[in-house]
Amino acid sequence: MVDRLTASMAVLDCEISEIRLLLERHAGVLLDKPAEALCADIAQYLESRHMNSAAELMGALRNFSGERDALLERLLPGDTTFFRYPGAMEALEKRVLPELKQRKKYDHPRSLRIWSAGCSTGEEAYSIAIAVCEALKGDSGGWNVLIVASDIRQQALASAKKGLYPRRALKNVPRHLITTYFSRVGDHFLVKPRLLSLVTFTPMNLAQTSFIGRFDCIFCMDVLPHFSLRQRTTLLPRLHLYLEPGGCLFLGQNEKLPAAEVNFSSQSYLSFAYHQRPLAAAAKSGK
Repeated sequence: MVDRLTASMAVLDCEISEIRLLLERHAGVLLDKPAEALCADIAQYLESRHMNSAAELMGALRNFSGERDALLERLLPGDTTFFRYPGAMEALEKRVLPELKQRKKYDHPRSLRIWSAGCSTGEEAYSIAIAVCEALKGDSGGWNVLIVASDIRQQALASAKKGLYPRRALKNVPRHLITTYFSRVGDHFLVKPRLLSLVTFTPMNLAQTSFIGRFDCIFCMDVLPHFSLRQRTTLLPRLHLYLEPGGCLFLGQNEKLPAAEVNFSSQSYLSFAYHQRPLAAAAKSGK
C-alpha cells in the first residue's frame, strides 16, 4: 500500500513539474507555491473542468492556449484593494504628474498615457484614474487621458470592466474620494462614469507583449515576482522601451529592479521609491 501511494505521488510530482513548465513557457509565470497547495488547486480545477486526470489536463495545456489562460486564472493570486500602496498614488499625484504638466504645458493637444500592467480586477487602474483626476483638478487646459489596464485573466478583466466593488476593497480610500468617484449600490460601490471613461481594459500576456505605444507612466506592481528570472530580465528592457523619455516605472513597495542593461534613475517621494527613464536618453539615441 505504501509503495502504491509513493508511486502515485511520484507521478503526480512529475505532472506538477510539467504543468509548472508549460505555464512558465506560456506566460513567464513562476508558480512557486508548495507542491501540496498546487496539487489541491489543480485538483479543484480538474473537477470544475470535468477532467479525469492531470494527464488529460496536460494534453489540453499543450494544445490550447485558452486552457493555459484558464488555469492561470485559477492559480494566480487576485486579491487587491484600491490604493494598495498609498505612497505610490501620492507620488503620482503630488510629484510625477505635476512634473509632467510642466513638461507638457506647451503641447497641443496635451496627452497623458499610463499603463497598468497586470491590473487584476481593476482596483489599481481606477486608483490611478483617481490620482490623475485629483492632480489635474482645476487645470484650465484640456487633457487627453488614456489609462490602459491589461491582464492575462479574462474573468478578472470582466470584473474590472463592471467597476463594482465591496466595501472592503475601498478600505484605503479617503471618504471624500469615495463620495466623489463612487456611487453606492446596496452593499457595494460602483465606479462613476467619469473614471470608467478614462480606463481601457485589454487582455495581454506580458510574456508575449506587442508594442502598444509609449507611456508617461507604467505601473507593474507586484507582477515581476511572479515571473521567472529569465522573463523578468526580458520584460524590463521592454518596459523601459515603452516609457517616454522622463517617464516613470512604478514597482511594488519592496521590489528591486531586476539586473538588466537599462538606464533608470532612482527617484522617491516621501517614503516611496520609483524609477525614471532619463530625459537625456532621448537626445543621445535620437528617439
